[in-house]
Amino acid sequence: MTGDRFTLSQGPLAVDLDRRGAVICGFRWTGPAGVTQHLMRDARHHDGDPLKASCFPLLPFCNRVRDNRFQLHGRDYYLQPNQPWDRHYLHGDGWLNDWQVLDLGSDTIRFALRRKANAQSPYNYEAEIVYRLSVAPQPTLAVALSIRNLANETMPFGLGLHPYFPLTPMMTLRARASGFFSEEAEFMPGPLTAIPPDLDFAERRSPPRHWINNGFKGWNGKAEIIWPEHDLGLHIDADPAFQDFFVFMSDTAFEPDFAGDYFCFEPMTHEADAHHAADLGGLKLLAPGETLNAAVRFTPQPLRNRSPS
Repeated sequence: MTGDRFTLSQGPLAVDLDRRGAVICGFRWTGPAGVTQHLMRDARHHDGDPLKASCFPLLPFCNRVRDNRFQLHGRDYYLQPNQPWDRHYLHGDGWLNDWQVLDLGSDTIRFALRRKANAQSPYNYEAEIVYRLSVAPQPTLAVALSIRNLANETMPFGLGLHPYFPLTPMMTLRARASGFFSEEAEFMPGPLTAIPPDLDFAERRSPPRHWINNGFKGWNGKAEIIWPEHDLGLHIDADPAFQDFFVFMSDTAFEPDFAGDYFCFEPMTHEADAHHAADLGGLKLLAPGETLNAAVRFTPQPLRNRSPS
């Protein structure tokens, strides 16, 4: 188990992984005719940069914490920026660390990370990610996340995934939600409001081709992406812990080389800036030694084989 890169394969599926960030850097499906389609953006040449990967993990929380500080049980906690272009501590730190490979098989890999609190983050935890391919009852990639609080005090934890999906002219997304967070300065969430019509994915809809950076609340854990050009769909099925999702569409003002060829649909167990929500916005308070577990499954299906819905 030397090196950084690993490839799993099972039936028509293959997934490329990198222990630098425990990221996916390729997820492919080969159809009966022998044609291979990318189910996440092709990032086999990402060179260890998680922002160029196909998918990276979000832990010990997702997105940002306003002003890099929060209070819990009368104590103040502080974070420091982890990206040169953002003053907030972004997406936790699992994606920025090298993970250990605990187990490796032809269809399964288990990564582990031990992170100690320091000046940049007060979080002290150990985490595991298991990527597993299976063919029964359908070809599926399952991503199981686990995090354990190693601090001496109770802390708020969350989990998520940040996949980048191919954006084609006819691509559609379906994912039901009950509410929508507008965006304010510094990429922070605004108030919870009704979902704007052009971003309401309760029925299949192609996302508008402009900047999108919004959280959605009240998700039932089911989503579907369809690429009619490729006669292919992708079903996303998340554990009940995932009650929020985020949709991100870049632009050339933010990302000068953005070619309009990807968008992000991010399953999350909590809302952005949940540390400041009165009910912690879905974050789970873990006492010392307690663990949070949650999984997401990705199942491709040719359109001609889709079940009526």
